[in-house]
Formats: sequence, C-alpha cells, structure tokens
Amino acid sequence: MQIVKCKFNFEECEKRIKDQINKIGATIFCEIDHKKNLEAFGLKLDKSKVIFFGNPKVGGLLMQKKIEISYDLPMRVAIWEKEGEVFVGYRMPSEIAKEYNIEADVIKKMDEAVLSIIEVIKG
Repeated sequence: MQIVKCKFNFEECEKRIKDQINKIGATIFCEIDHKKNLEAFGLKLDKSKVIFFGNPKVGGLLMQKKIEISYDLPMRVAIWEKEGEVFVGYRMPSEIAKEYNIEADVIKKMDEAVLSIIEVIKG
C-alpha cells in the first residue's frame, strides 16, 4: 500500500476524493466508517474510512480474465487521521493485476484514474 499525506482536514480530503471519483465516472459502492463502527463497541479510534469505488464494466473485464481478482475489487482508498494529520492509503491497479498475472490495456487507464484521485488531496 502506498500512503500519501493529505494537505486538507479529514472532511475536505474525503469530499475531494468523492468528488474526483464522481468526476472520473466511477461509482462509489460503499464506505466503511471504522471510527463510527468501533464506537458502537465502546472503542475509540481517530477518524478512519475506506471508500470502495470502481467501474463495473472495467472490473468485469479483469474478472473475466481471472475471477480471483474479485477479492481485490472494487478499488478502494483508505483515509485516516493520526495525531492531527490526514493520510490516504491506496494500491495501484497495476500492482494488483500483477499479483494475479493479469495483463489488460484497461489497467493503465485504471492507474491514471487512481492517480487523479490522489492528486486532488495533495493540495
């Protein structure tokens, strides 16, 4: 996983990521709010979310090549706050595809999409 420090507060970082996901035409499938989920069990955690996103048509092409990649799809970004700073973690689609020995022209476009999301949080 690659980690980037965000120059914005947690809420602005999350907003910028979601806006960029929508701008590139991807779908946000779900998000997991770890802080909120742990509070239900009396546990404390700094802000932490994972946003799952993708394009079913694109992911479908990869799954047709090797269904096992479905374990790592859809794509995701993790956002967390630690000691007042905000970080974003992600994996490049090409790294994931390499693990499954998948080659496809669409992977380069997927990498570009993920990089465009990361660029908007650098400020």
